[in-house]
Amino acid sequence: MALVFRFAARSDEGVVRSKNDDSGYAGRFFAVVADGMGGHAGGDVASASTVLDLAHLDTRGFAEPETVLPDEIQTANAFLSKLVQTNPKLTGMGTTITALLITDNRLQFAHVGDSRAYRLKKGRFRQISKDHTFVQRLVDEGRLDPEAAEYHPHKNVLMRVLGDVDASPELDITSFPLEAGERWLLCSDGLNAIVSDRLIEQKLRSTLSLEQIVDDLTKLTLDGGAPDNVTVLALEVVDADEADLADSDSLPLSEEAVAAAESPHEWKVDARQTMEMELIPVVNKEALTGHDYDDAELSPLSASMVRSTIGVRPHVLVGAATTATETGTITLVPRNVDEHPVPVLTGQPLKPVRHTYSEMLAGYDPNQTAPMTRASDDSAPVDPEDTDEPSESEGDFGLELDDEEVDSIAQARRRHSWFLPVFVALVTLLIGMIAFIGYVWTQQQYYVGEDDGEVAIYNGVSQQLGPISLSEVNEHSGIPLQELSFYERERLRSGIPADDRRHAEQIVETLRADADLPEDGEQ
Repeated sequence: MALVFRFAARSDEGVVRSKNDDSGYAGRFFAVVADGMGGHAGGDVASASTVLDLAHLDTRGFAEPETVLPDEIQTANAFLSKLVQTNPKLTGMGTTITALLITDNRLQFAHVGDSRAYRLKKGRFRQISKDHTFVQRLVDEGRLDPEAAEYHPHKNVLMRVLGDVDASPELDITSFPLEAGERWLLCSDGLNAIVSDRLIEQKLRSTLSLEQIVDDLTKLTLDGGAPDNVTVLALEVVDADEADLADSDSLPLSEEAVAAAESPHEWKVDARQTMEMELIPVVNKEALTGHDYDDAELSPLSASMVRSTIGVRPHVLVGAATTATETGTITLVPRNVDEHPVPVLTGQPLKPVRHTYSEMLAGYDPNQTAPMTRASDDSAPVDPEDTDEPSESEGDFGLELDDEEVDSIAQARRRHSWFLPVFVALVTLLIGMIAFIGYVWTQQQYYVGEDDGEVAIYNGVSQQLGPISLSEVNEHSGIPLQELSFYERERLRSGIPADDRRHAEQIVETLRADADLPEDGEQ
């Protein structure tokens, strides 16, 4: 059965900031949050342009479901570069992006920056996205303790963003099997900078409505001082009903919208040299008699939705993107969903990097029952109801993973399971080779010593390796030890080294002469 999102969203400037650089969109098939950067010049422009340009993805039936999301983000990135090229005052602007797209029974995921995606599925809560920050890189490289990362002065320095950047940013992409009942939360870093993962998890686990969840989390952020903008999207996956799958193209378009879609767009420039394009309300609300859509659900998005022939669908639009639709302060370029991305005019193209489950869920231990929370909350008391332990009603099913997810993690472990046995085998082989070479060397060494009260020639070295002797008697000379001087006897007990066998025989003959004994064979 087809799956869709139920959704709620809220965005706020916060306590300190004078404008909102965040943007968010949530619909039945698509959700995205973007956190703009670039100060007064273009943070709001970057996030709003990206979100509005991607809003047309809120539909189904894509020709290439696995690539449509990264391709469209690539195109949105190209449009940001085009905006900067047209208006140099926007130089340096950029935005994070974290997006979800339902394609049949799979969820496509794309992420760049430090906005976050959390998932609650089958009783397990975890952060799916990975922060692309300087501090997170230090943690990954083992150069910074995770606890210290929360208080690092450069914790908000981004390593990857969309927009006017010098390097080609990498876009994390993957897909997940989707099931009814799972919940997702997308947010800008203004939320997780104030509200702990534990509190986010508590809200997502609660029976509160999605609207109440986003309101509560936003209020917690504002009560905590909210030095940054905050945007929160709460999503729940449900089985689609007939209304969800109805073709919303039948909704009436205004005459102005149709005219705007059929004619070239004109640019306007105000006194501040800010680029503007007049945005026409898409829906003719006077013709909505008999439709069950609320006016708030039908807020106009952009002329690009008309040109894409996907009409207007129930959605929530928040943050700078809402302001943009009301004032028309950014460009919105109409395209068809399945068109290939346009060439990047300035800047560098994205590098989509597809990840597996095990990579996206790095550090996950299937035997771990405690929830994954922020390090700063480790000392806080844990309410038993807040852990991943299943309740009596959930049973073991509450802790199960998807079969595909389990297989992926198992395959990743199998790929790495060869390391230990291969390492042990190599070390064993190395030790064996050293022992063999050592043995061969000892067999070429000789010395003269004493054995059973007489002088003897030994093959090996006059040493022991624990209980193991590294030499053996090669030949007895027949010279009694008592016939030699005290000095010679002490030398023999320590071992008189010889260069080779011939040298050892010469030492024996010298000792024989000192003892005034006849040579071998003489009477």
